[in-house]
Order: sequence, then C-alpha cells, then structure tokens
Amino acid sequence: MGIESHDMADTALPHDVKAADSRRHGRHRIMLSASFYSIHGESSGVLLDISCGGAMLSASPPPPSGCRLVVERQNFEVPGVVRWVEGNRFGVQFDQPLTDEAVTVLVSKSGQQSAH
Repeated sequence: MGIESHDMADTALPHDVKAADSRRHGRHRIMLSASFYSIHGESSGVLLDISCGGAMLSASPPPPSGCRLVVERQNFEVPGVVRWVEGNRFGVQFDQPLTDEAVTVLVSKSGQQSAH
C-alpha cells in the first residue's frame, strides 16, 4: 500500500508544482523576438523577461488570460498558460520549469549588454 501511495505522489508532484508556481526563480530581463501559437492562431511578440518558471512577453493583441499556448524562439519551444494580461504585456507560466542552462542560453542570446 505504501508503495502505491508513493507512486501516486511522484506522479502528481503537488509540492513541486507549487514550487514552480512561486516566484523564487531568478528573472532575467531580455529583449528577444518570439512567436507563440494558441487556439487563437499564431502571433509574434517580444520576450521581455524569463525565468525557469515562466516569461513575460509583449504582443499586440495579447492572448487572453487562461489561454494555453506554445512560446517559440528559434530552437526553444515551451508550452504554458497565460496567467495575467496588462495592456500588451502578459505573463506565461510554463507547464514544466526550464533548466537553468536553457534560461542561460536564452539570456546570452539577448546580448552581452543586458547580462552585465
């Protein structure tokens, strides 16, 4: 019985999900063009900041809050959900947190000037 409970807990990972939802991930200000795809179609915008747990983008018009989408930038593609919209800016929570390495690669592509 105990093994079944552990297997179910490992699958659900509620504590890990809550940790990913928190804003403990360091944010990095960037400015990179990106595309995103949803049931509303394909749009382009600008990645304004990114962390392991999510990103802030700007687009006109922005997708609605609650919209599921995929953010794409060259070889980077990550699914998520829009958590808030303010003007043309919106926040996306990634379905799965990114690795620190993936964030570092994106930040380095935004230019050395924003890293220092």
